[in-house]
Amino acid sequence: MNWIKRYRSIPERKKIIWYGKLAFIKNLFYFSFKITVGIYYKSWFLVAIAIYSLFIGYVKNNCSRGLDYNKENVREINTYIRGGVVLALSSIFYIIYSIIQMFYPSSANYNMIIAIAIAAFATYSIAMSIYGVVKTKGKTMLIKEYKLTNFATAFNNIVLAQIAIFSFTTTDNMAIYNGAIGIAVGLIVTIIGVYLIADGIIKKRKYYQLLKQYPDFFKYIPDK
Repeated sequence: MNWIKRYRSIPERKKIIWYGKLAFIKNLFYFSFKITVGIYYKSWFLVAIAIYSLFIGYVKNNCSRGLDYNKENVREINTYIRGGVVLALSSIFYIIYSIIQMFYPSSANYNMIIAIAIAAFATYSIAMSIYGVVKTKGKTMLIKEYKLTNFATAFNNIVLAQIAIFSFTTTDNMAIYNGAIGIAVGLIVTIIGVYLIADGIIKKRKYYQLLKQYPDFFKYIPDK
């Protein structure tokens, strides 16, 4: 089909710019909806997911704005580092929430069909995010950050899938297991965030070293 060919011909940079803008709007809507429903039904898991989604939406929008306005210069590196900081902070919040859930669990029951659908979506999102991470080789830093953020979001879906499946497959209290997998996912996301920060700092140092050795090297790169 022609529209498929047109879509494939769009540069990945432009795709991510639009994806990032839409992601922030979408996550802002989800945040408002989940916060309202979570507070009304006293589902603190839903409230926590809403806050986490807002963090993720910011990181994606941060990548989008960086790709839209910046070039391969120090401002793009700063955008890259800032995204890593927000991702790390969001994971720390998620770990704290998971620990609280182990001692003060909030129950949630899901229909079997809904739970299976959630699990299927989680599996699909993990597979696609892994594919996206593998394809980041040779890409710019903000494209890499965007793909790694998708990877972090996919792991969050696994936690939701586990909670949904356990809600109808067992009558035991699964708070310990749900909390443990939440902590594990939080640690993985923390590692991703710290990696982005460290990688950005290294790139920034190399940038300034190159600028010091060759003052005119970046002369024709616009700094918007």
